[in-house]
Amino acid sequence: MITKTLWKNLDALSLENDVLRVIILPALGGKLASVFHKKKNFELAAQNQEAFYHLPHVGDDFSRYDASGLDDAFPSIDPCEPETLAAILPPEQIPHSAYPDHGEIWSSSMKSRTLPNRVILSFTSPRFPYFYQKTISLSSEKLLLEYEIRNTGETPFPCLWAFHGLVRYEEDMEFFYSSDVQSFENVLDSPESGPAGEHFFLGDSRYDFTRVPPKSSRTMVKYYADQKVKNGFCGYRYPSQGLRCTFRYDPEKLPYLGLWITAGGFRGDYNCALEPASGYYDSIPKAAESGSLCFLKKEEPFHFSLELALTEE
Repeated sequence: MITKTLWKNLDALSLENDVLRVIILPALGGKLASVFHKKKNFELAAQNQEAFYHLPHVGDDFSRYDASGLDDAFPSIDPCEPETLAAILPPEQIPHSAYPDHGEIWSSSMKSRTLPNRVILSFTSPRFPYFYQKTISLSSEKLLLEYEIRNTGETPFPCLWAFHGLVRYEEDMEFFYSSDVQSFENVLDSPESGPAGEHFFLGDSRYDFTRVPPKSSRTMVKYYADQKVKNGFCGYRYPSQGLRCTFRYDPEKLPYLGLWITAGGFRGDYNCALEPASGYYDSIPKAAESGSLCFLKKEEPFHFSLELALTEE
């Protein structure tokens, strides 16, 4: 069932079945403001703590706005000026516009249309050569996000995509990964995980990659699996809620995996995000240097999907 509704101060679409209810905000890039398990009365999405949403402009500093809900980061995460790419990309592949902080999608309004069991969101960038479409549907306890990104220009477009799905923080929550994920690179200086650039094995005694830092730590961490993932499988457990959230996706399309956690360290926020991504990691220059940068070609649309299952344990 799909209905129009109001979520705080914004027009929204509610997509609902017997198990889940999802709230979609087209004005904020199709943000999933709520992913709610009805039987458990459980909200998965990190919530906006303010009474209303402030509408951003493309290019705004992401940290000035609420960090909530499940977003997409495209065509980059870190901001980047075109001139910084001159040493690593040929001139014809360098966009004329700067890559905005956390990309362009989160701060852009999307067109929406509904079919009986799905919501289709679309956006044509006025600054970069791409068309972006996201289709959202439900099946029992599963939320399916299907993507199509097309190059509308003539030359390959350098870009990266990452899932920026901020979820509820609970001190007893646990992370799980596919069996091939065995080591990580710390990418953010932190009292908890040490200096950026250090590598850790999954069972390293210096840091537990299966748990969140305690609420009292007032810290934040970010790290990436330091090898390509072979199985598109990861998620969260909420033991005190009796729920598990499992992501499934094609690792050929999204071969990298990041994890962000703030336990009060970022603006006092408490949330976390598993981030399947197309490049390693976060910025166009870093992805280019690591050989993982995506070049979206006109004749080769980027099709991929992400399934989220919220199941009882």
